[in-house]
Amino acid sequence: MRFDRPGMAVLLAAALALPASMLSAPAWTQSDESRIDPAHPFAGIASAEQWERNFIPGRPNVVPGDPYANMTSAEFWRNTWRGQGIDGKLAESKGSGGRGVMIRSPYPYKSAEEHYDAWLKATGGSSRKTRDTLPDWSGDWQGNADGVLHGGARISDVMAAVSDEYKPRFEQLLRAEMAGRQWWPTEFCLPWGFGGFYSLDGPTWHFMMDQSMVLINKDRNNNETRYLYTDGRGFLPKPLQIPQWYGASQAFWDGDELVIWTSQIKQWVITHGLPEYSDRLEAVERIKRFGDEILVDLTLYDPEAFAFPWHDTVIFRKLADWTEAPATFSECVSTNNVYMDADAMLRQRTPGDPDYLDLSDPRPWATAFARGEGAAAKAAAGKDAK
Repeated sequence: MRFDRPGMAVLLAAALALPASMLSAPAWTQSDESRIDPAHPFAGIASAEQWERNFIPGRPNVVPGDPYANMTSAEFWRNTWRGQGIDGKLAESKGSGGRGVMIRSPYPYKSAEEHYDAWLKATGGSSRKTRDTLPDWSGDWQGNADGVLHGGARISDVMAAVSDEYKPRFEQLLRAEMAGRQWWPTEFCLPWGFGGFYSLDGPTWHFMMDQSMVLINKDRNNNETRYLYTDGRGFLPKPLQIPQWYGASQAFWDGDELVIWTSQIKQWVITHGLPEYSDRLEAVERIKRFGDEILVDLTLYDPEAFAFPWHDTVIFRKLADWTEAPATFSECVSTNNVYMDADAMLRQRTPGDPDYLDLSDPRPWATAFARGEGAAAKAAAGKDAK
C-alpha cells in the first residue's frame, strides 16, 4: 500500500498549516498551577482520582474542521491500524474530542534537575528509611497512564505539544499508520522504552524495596524492570553515562512518597499515534499509595522533542485476587515469528519456513544443529558429484 495518495497529502498538509491558535498549546492542554502547591503537590489530596481530575476533567473538546477529526491518539490508532483513511476519508471520521487531557506540566520548573532539587529542598533533605519505616506497596497491581501517554489526548493537541523540529517525524509516523505500516517494538523483541513504560494495558506490576533501592517490574509485553536508588549514590560520572532504555534513576523518600529523577534515556518512540522523544528526555516522578491504589505523578522534560514539559498521571489498582492476572515471564524471542518485508509491512513466518521459531520444540538447539548438519551433508554430496 502507498501512503502518498492526494487525499492523505491534503489532510497532512492541512495539519501543518493549522492556524497558530490551534497549534500553540490550546487552553485544554494547559494546567492551572494555582490549584496545587508545586513544592507539596499531594498536600490535601485524599485519593488518586482526586489528583487525576485536576488534569483530566473529562470534558471533550470538539473543534470544527480539526484535521485529525477530533480523534485522540488511541482513537486514531483504532481507526487506522488496518489502513483506514488511506483514501483521504479520515476527515470524515468522528472522534470523541477526548476528555480534556492537559498535556502541559503544571509545575514552574524548566528542567528535571530543577524540579527534583526543588522537591528535595522542600523536604529539608532526603529521609532515609529502615525496613520498619518503608511503606507497604506489596501485592499485585495493574494500571497505566490515563492521559497523553495512554492515547487520551487529541492528536491536534499532541501535535501542538511537539517541537517544530520533531513535528515532521510525528507526521511521518501518522502517515505510515494511516497506510497500515505499523511498527511495534516487541515484534522485534525490543523494549517499549521509557515513554511507553506506563502506556500499555495488561501488565501485572510489582514494587519491591529495601533501604537502598526500589524496583518496579512489569511482566509484559516484555519483562521490564527499573532500578530506583534511594541510598544517595546519584548518577555515574559523565564519562561513564550511556543512554539506556529506561534511563538511570536516583530517588529519595519524602515521608511515604517516593520522588524519582531519571536521565540518560535512549531516544525512542512512545507508541502508536504518539511521537518520538530525544536522548535529552528526563523525567521526575512522585509516587504515593492511597488505600488500594498507587498514584504516579509524572513530568517529562525534553527540550529537543517537546514544545514544553509534558505531564501525565498513572493509577495502579491492587488486585484482590492474584489469579486474575498472574505474572508471567515474557522474553519475546521464542514466540516471535514476525518480520518487516521490503515494503515495510509486517509479515509472519509460518511452520515450514526455515526461520520459523517453534515454541513447542523441546530441543530447539538440536533442531538447529540437525539443520546445519543436513546442509553440510548436502554440500559435501554436491562436491562428490562433481
